[in-house]
Amino acid sequence: MIQGMILKVVIKQVMKAIEKADDKRIARSHHKRIEALEKNSHPIADFVCVDCGCKAKRVKKKTKKTKEKN
Repeated sequence: MIQGMILKVVIKQVMKAIEKADDKRIARSHHKRIEALEKNSHPIADFVCVDCGCKAKRVKKKTKKTKEKN
C-alpha cells in the first residue's frame, strides 16, 4: 500500500518533469525559427516611381488628398 502511493507520487513528478522539458524544447525550436526568419528577411524597401525611376519618401502624415481617397 505504501509502495503504491510512493510509486504514484514518483510517476506524477516524472510526468511533470517531462512536460516542462517539452515546453523548453518547443520554445527553443521557435527561437531558432525566428532567428532564421530574421536572418533571411530584408530591410524595408524604398518607394520607386514607375514612370521616372526616382525614389520617393514615405509619407508619415496624411495629406488632404489621401484622406479624401479613403
